[in-house]
Amino acid sequence: MRIYLFRHGEALTKGDSSVASDPERPLVEEGIRRTRQSAEGLKTMDLSFDIVFTSPWLRALQTAEIVCDVLGIKDKLHEMDQLAGDRSVADVMLALAKQNQHENVMLVGHNPLLGEIAAYVLSLSTDMQVDLKKSGICVVESDRIPPKSPGTLLWMMTARQLRSMR
Repeated sequence: MRIYLFRHGEALTKGDSSVASDPERPLVEEGIRRTRQSAEGLKTMDLSFDIVFTSPWLRALQTAEIVCDVLGIKDKLHEMDQLAGDRSVADVMLALAKQNQHENVMLVGHNPLLGEIAAYVLSLSTDMQVDLKKSGICVVESDRIPPKSPGTLLWMMTARQLRSMR
């Protein structure tokens, strides 16, 4: 399985008094703009995705909707509760194991969880640091989920790098 890990765009600051809880924090205008530009850069790569899973938290859901809109794959977008910012790598691995019919899966969510997923697929441990920038992407590959042997880092790009490709 090839897993594309896309981090949500820039959102309201944690603790902002205009929202009641962390899961309700929306993208800010700059986050919307940069996410769209990152998605446009991703589109130039002519990639295909079997399915896109997103955290149900607002900023990730907004990010996934933008990416899927730009890529023309809105019909492939699904929420995955296990991608919420307060969940674990084990939760995501269990959910992904049920999706083994898919070869190219995009996960849209939050750090540190996305970085920990990448680390786990690459090293079978979450001890390694993978710093995924906002509106950035990391692509890892594994023969199976959950992995039994270390996977492969295929590539990683920041939002700035993606934007420069449009």
